[in-house]
Amino acid sequence: METFHPINIPRAVKLERIQDETPSIRSFWFSDPSLHEAKPGQFAMVWVPGIDEVPMSVLAIHGKAEAGVVIKHGGPVSTELWKKKPGDLFWVRGPYGHPYTVGHHHKLLVVGGGTGLVPLLSLLVHFRGRDLTLVTGARTASELLFQDWLIQDSKEHHFRLFFATDDGTYGEKNQAPKLAEQILQKESFDAIYSCGPEPMMKKIYDLAVERHMHVQVSLERVFKCGVGICAACVIGPYLVCHDGPVFSEIELSGMPEFGHERRDLSGEKVPLGAGH
Repeated sequence: METFHPINIPRAVKLERIQDETPSIRSFWFSDPSLHEAKPGQFAMVWVPGIDEVPMSVLAIHGKAEAGVVIKHGGPVSTELWKKKPGDLFWVRGPYGHPYTVGHHHKLLVVGGGTGLVPLLSLLVHFRGRDLTLVTGARTASELLFQDWLIQDSKEHHFRLFFATDDGTYGEKNQAPKLAEQILQKESFDAIYSCGPEPMMKKIYDLAVERHMHVQVSLERVFKCGVGICAACVIGPYLVCHDGPVFSEIELSGMPEFGHERRDLSGEKVPLGAGH
């Protein structure tokens, strides 16, 4: 009875530290043995009683006895979490979902946008020793996530790092998928891994298909249960929470909605950019 596995029962965790990462994004760190072991791309359901329960990517660095969720301020859950302080409790269940698979590819391009960088950070540890190029972007310099961390990690573990900002205030004046396209025009890679806004990932997917490259992306949809029961996250023949959230070109090719449509809270199909 999978739905009654202990990971499916909300458990209280104590916030050990809270850190402002950008003016609109905070990371919340805690100890939880199950989420410490989350694989890159897996998610937790975060519950604020009386408000809502929402999925969030787990930031779990292999070998470290802590886990984190990284939250952009905006919705009811983030507004409530913004009031919390170290020592306060919040509730989680999971980890859930199919993670990124590392495979045997050697030359890798990783492309992240906004908080989509979070599952990719967990993935970097598993790519150490490979020929890695990471591209990450944001609207402006102050919104670049984990900038100092990435710079230090790229020096320690010898991978190439490119920043893109829409307004040119740091790194390349460009958007992350455009910068990735410029890099792909100059050299070839074995595989691409991406997470971020879906229009960005659709461009990355199209670039990979054109070049007959392996690609994996992490999709975001409405999750009500997180365990494949409610079907709120259906896309094509798949349930994002159960069959994903990470999908490869094989599954993505059977999702006509990818990059174009999503389902709102009622289950109705709406254009991808439509308001919630």
